[in-house]
Amino acid sequence: MNANPIIHGVFGHFQNLNLIVLLDDLRAERAAQGAWAAGRRLCPVAHGMPAGQVVNDLRFLGQAADLERGCDYAARHLGADPMRVQQFVKLWDSHAYAQDWLLWQLEDLWQERLTDADAVQELISGAVREYHSSSIIA
Repeated sequence: MNANPIIHGVFGHFQNLNLIVLLDDLRAERAAQGAWAAGRRLCPVAHGMPAGQVVNDLRFLGQAADLERGCDYAARHLGADPMRVQQFVKLWDSHAYAQDWLLWQLEDLWQERLTDADAVQELISGAVREYHSSSIIA
């Protein structure tokens, strides 16, 4: 794993589809900073939320200027450590993390998932071949 521990601790919990959409939005420079959602743009963390209502809840918490509660709420829905989510959000909103850098980190995380999936597929394929060859002999 080459991804930054904060990045991996937050985005490693994303479903594949959410991660792909976030990658696409980062490439097109459509990620929000300073808010959970701004128009059609979402904060990178908000991309991982399981439903639009959760994003609306985060927007409400953001309007109440309760970053810690919002990060706890987001972390609960992601299955991530709230401290990691809060670290990421603070660094992202302060522009300490550049969009290109985040994109590079997430592409690395995505490649790690593909490598793992290929390895599992190879194990499954090998087990199926072994099963078929042993059943023919029996």
